[in-house]
Amino acid sequence: MFRPESDWTGQGREGVEAFAIDRRVATNGATVDIRRFRWVTPSSGSFSPARHYLDYSLTQQPRRSLLRTDAWADECYSGDILYLAPRHEYWGAPALQERRLLCVALDDDFLTDVFEDGDQAATLLPSADVRGGALRRLLEATAAELMAPGFASDALVGAMLVGIAVELARSLRQQDAAEKEASGVAMRQVRAITDYVMDNLSTTLNIADIGRACGLSTRHVARVFKEGTGVSLGEFVARSRVALAKELLTRNNLQIKEVSWRCGFGSTAAFSAAFRQATGATPRAFRHGTIALQ
Repeated sequence: MFRPESDWTGQGREGVEAFAIDRRVATNGATVDIRRFRWVTPSSGSFSPARHYLDYSLTQQPRRSLLRTDAWADECYSGDILYLAPRHEYWGAPALQERRLLCVALDDDFLTDVFEDGDQAATLLPSADVRGGALRRLLEATAAELMAPGFASDALVGAMLVGIAVELARSLRQQDAAEKEASGVAMRQVRAITDYVMDNLSTTLNIADIGRACGLSTRHVARVFKEGTGVSLGEFVARSRVALAKELLTRNNLQIKEVSWRCGFGSTAAFSAAFRQATGATPRAFRHGTIALQ
């Protein structure tokens, strides 16, 4: 597979269409860009980044890509903020989705200068779902500056990259401490809920059933998921159904009523209404537009 921290120049892009970099800024030892692309062919494979790689999803739909590395006990779905440390071997299976990402790549030397300690960069461990309000706000501000650059934009973005490096390290440390303090119980519960939802999108997925499957009370399953992700369980289920529907609609061999059934909708009419509300297009129009672009 490609190296995610690169701009894909000179690399094969099998299974990817409409790849574009909207804007890119490079400083001494760091790069940041906004890129968009669409996975259209199922694929999986191993890769090992040469640089510290961080990305932030600029779309609202949940990412359904799976990742695995020796630093994690199990494979994980990637969250809004993904961090991959260099010198680790990763396995990935990208979902068939449109992506729009803010991508950051940092050299060891860049982090050494920022941290004033050469050992700190080596202690950063990969995370499929980095949580940190300050980091998220800084990533959003960086994306906004890239999309609408103002006076001395490159200098400002360079300063933001320093801030991103610091907030990434802080977030990972706080996350590690919090997980150790809670013995990882809450995060395992969130992961169990997420995995159960992703594996059962064709069912009704009411909160009672999710809680029963994960060994949690109805009240606790909703609370622990909201606290762990910042998104309500109902909203996550709705987004995940639409994301799966988009993926299935790219397969022209599936009838729309079958897509509706696989995504857990009681009727084609209910599916069409929910899909249109979420995307602004009917399932049929979305399919025709996607196929026309292929």
